[in-house]
Amino acid sequence: MDLAIHNAGNNTAGRILEMEADYFGKSWRVCFGGFLFGREAPRRMVPRKRGAILFTGASDSLRGRAGCGAFNSAKAGLRIFAQAMAKEYGPEGIHDGHVVVNGAVNGDKIRRRFPDADSRRDRMLESRGVVECYAFLYRQPHKAWSFEVDARTSVKPW
Repeated sequence: MDLAIHNAGNNTAGRILEMEADYFGKSWRVCFGGFLFGREAPRRMVPRKRGAILFTGASDSLRGRAGCGAFNSAKAGLRIFAQAMAKEYGPEGIHDGHVVVNGAVNGDKIRRRFPDADSRRDRMLESRGVVECYAFLYRQPHKAWSFEVDARTSVKPW
């Protein structure tokens, strides 16, 4: 295996005061899933001293936002975990990275969940561009690795 991508999310919104502990815990399952994924992928890559392990984040990986305490903390935890992996496995030839996907990706899934999504199309990311962010990290030469790339549209406030 040469490339492994963890792309899980749950965008769990809710006010902290009204949040049940179980709801918060379910949001953290994404971070725990990243740990399980991150533990297994290097087992195949370390013996060959090469490979890339990339994690999908969100703008909420970088900041706290009102109404998203569970999601913010889980995505931030996943980002820090990915950074720890980068520091632990980089010396062994494994490139760990994090892609911040800052916004909804234009596609069938978003249109099913939000029927009015077409009215906000200029604020949605194109999947081809997001894929290029992963490819950018994957293709980087061994002596010029980046940990993170941030994908957003030109009109998305950040």
